[in-house]
Amino acid sequence: MAQYDKNKTAEKKGPDFIKDKRVLVAGLGASGINVIKKLAAKAGHIKAIDSNTGFELPENIKKLLKRKKSCSFELILDENITAKKDILDSVDIIVLSPGISDEVPLIKEADRIGITVWSEIELAWQLMGRAQKKNTIAITGTNGKTTTVTLINSIFEKSKRDSIVCGNIGNPLIGTIDDKRKNLIRVIEISSFQLERCYSFSPFVSAILNITVDHLDRHFSMKKYAYIKFGIFNNAGPGSWVILNYDDEWINRILAESGFLFLNKAKKTGYCLDKASKCDIFFENGFINYSIEGIAGKIDISKAYLRGKHNISNIMCAVAAAKIFNINDRELKSAINSFNPLEHRQEFVGIINGIKVYNDSKATNPDATIKALESFEREVTLILGGKDKDMDFSILLPCLDSRVLNLILIGETKIKILKMLERHGREIISLPYSIFLCSTLEEAVNKGLEVTEKEHVLMLSPACASFDMFKDYKDRGKKFKDFVLNSMEKK
Repeated sequence: MAQYDKNKTAEKKGPDFIKDKRVLVAGLGASGINVIKKLAAKAGHIKAIDSNTGFELPENIKKLLKRKKSCSFELILDENITAKKDILDSVDIIVLSPGISDEVPLIKEADRIGITVWSEIELAWQLMGRAQKKNTIAITGTNGKTTTVTLINSIFEKSKRDSIVCGNIGNPLIGTIDDKRKNLIRVIEISSFQLERCYSFSPFVSAILNITVDHLDRHFSMKKYAYIKFGIFNNAGPGSWVILNYDDEWINRILAESGFLFLNKAKKTGYCLDKASKCDIFFENGFINYSIEGIAGKIDISKAYLRGKHNISNIMCAVAAAKIFNINDRELKSAINSFNPLEHRQEFVGIINGIKVYNDSKATNPDATIKALESFEREVTLILGGKDKDMDFSILLPCLDSRVLNLILIGETKIKILKMLERHGREIISLPYSIFLCSTLEEAVNKGLEVTEKEHVLMLSPACASFDMFKDYKDRGKKFKDFVLNSMEKK
């Protein structure tokens, strides 16, 4: 796997190591644009490519490139661009968008001929100063990343510490490098796609929240996916911290298999929902108890708005990171208990005719949907389905049986899920819940409001990506809320 190939870390020669290099920026989303902005004054030549033939460079980038005469620039747009190997002529380094897989012909050829391929995160890390690197917290995991990094940032803000959320959320990491704030703490959300091409990345505090089934259409096996996640710890050493969720099956499995060297080098702390000997942080009777480097205490989170065991785990990770940065208990309690769930994450939409409606559009894999369902009793009408990512939906079965009264299937996966139910002996006439197939989300909302009883829950928690019907999960969640609010107006 690419992330363990240390030969791909081009030798760094001080802060100007990129000077005069010929850089291919593959993919022109937020990270690609920020790479161009950063390298315009450093690289010798930038070749930018994208499969979106209608793409236009932002005006500020056009003006910047005109001013930076020392860097020549070339823009190539072609819907089949990642299949064209001749693009690699006269390229020293590729900075790869997280949306582009290692498996495309362009990247396979680059690996074959020895061109360095980095993620934007790796390039940013190579360009960052030592003091900047010291003030970093990086969070990965299948679910809960955005909630956790946003909570950590909120804790810092409450305690008057200077911090920013970046990475896979908000600003790309490379976009924060020129920030002159001396004590700025970067709270970095990082995905498996970004970790694929990280080599020297070594945050001061790093954590894996959980590892559950996701992105198998890209990573092909759970074991490979888990090891990519563990890449966040590859360079952990003396003076850095590792935070571990000891409740997670795959985290425990990889630890047992691999004998990761960071266990002997980095400082580490771990958390679990129930008190256990190896856990420095655990949950008990509404309190998060911690003991880190001889300092112990407890945080009352009984009034927290975040619901469910998965969110308690996320809070424990945030507590660990905050205590490493010496945040006091009073500020921790205040920040945690005032933190509202983020949009599209078990977001309470409203009550229609006595029905409680929740938008959990961010649940793009089965595990996320399970965690959402576990926050409720057997009272849920669930809207499920979307784009297929080669997921095993059978892990949903126990939770469907115990929490769901009505199941509404939509999207590309609706027939796959229906067949899965039948394959596992869930004959439709004997199911403990009613099942409905809908062609659109609007139809699903209307059906949900029709069949859900008062005091019960209607929830969109699709366990799938959104791209079969929507731009992204935010677009899906927004439209869900629009359909719900339209129904409220009609009432």
